[in-house]
Amino acid sequence: MAGARITGAVLTMNEEANIEFCLRSLHSWCDELIVVDMHSTDRTREIARHYTDKILDHEPIRDFGLARQLALDSCTADWFLSIDADEIVTPQLADWIRAFIDSDPPYEAALIPRANVFLGRWLRSTPWWPGKPRLFRRDWLIVTAELHRSLVAKPGARVARLPKRPEVSLWHFTRLSLEDIATKTNRYTTIEAMTELSEGRGDPNVLGIFWRSFRELLVYGAKRGYRDGLGGLAYALDRAYYRFLLQAKRWDIPRAATRRARYDRWRERILDDFPNAGRPAGRDSSRD
Repeated sequence: MAGARITGAVLTMNEEANIEFCLRSLHSWCDELIVVDMHSTDRTREIARHYTDKILDHEPIRDFGLARQLALDSCTADWFLSIDADEIVTPQLADWIRAFIDSDPPYEAALIPRANVFLGRWLRSTPWWPGKPRLFRRDWLIVTAELHRSLVAKPGARVARLPKRPEVSLWHFTRLSLEDIATKTNRYTTIEAMTELSEGRGDPNVLGIFWRSFRELLVYGAKRGYRDGLGGLAYALDRAYYRFLLQAKRWDIPRAATRRARYDRWRERILDDFPNAGRPAGRDSSRD
């Protein structure tokens, strides 16, 4: 359908280092740009205002994919493209998307390859390549609370698949440092563990934890991840640790709330052998 309109939507929270690159890659060819900002305290909003007036507020939330629902509800175009603030669209990909939607294709969504730059290197030998659906007819998109899989095409949707070529890919600039890896792994595993617990999933199986972690190392070998150097090894080890930490937190979180009282009782038993349990004379408790 010639003249089909497209909305580009981006979520932000303190993304001043990334947001301008992202919006520059969308500004010249998207008909509408929506930024959903979760109370940024840096220059994110100031920078975004140079590219769009449609900056929407959303409370910071753990499962931030649900903030995309606000963008979808505010979308006025025929098609909806969702990308992250640390991603950019190549000119070749922009041309492909425009031609694709203008042709009134027999599809409701498109899987777009994503090239991931991890610790300064493009990782070619991981499951992160090629990517996942990001482009949808507006009325065929469902937004879920599932972290990293929050955008889902409705049942029956036909999905187009772009060729696995870097020039028609989203470029994802992520994990600047090992510290960044550790921070995001800790944050995301907590979110996913909380989601699984809310769904009624109980304690994990020890063998299951081991297998999920070990499987990531098998993938590293099968895909010859060593070709990506230390970055590829760091990616594989992080994925293995991610799987372990996610399942272990499912065991840990329900128990963590009761540990303070348990620790207090334990310490009281140890201190009981001091005169007056170590308290100042004439005082029974320091917890008034």
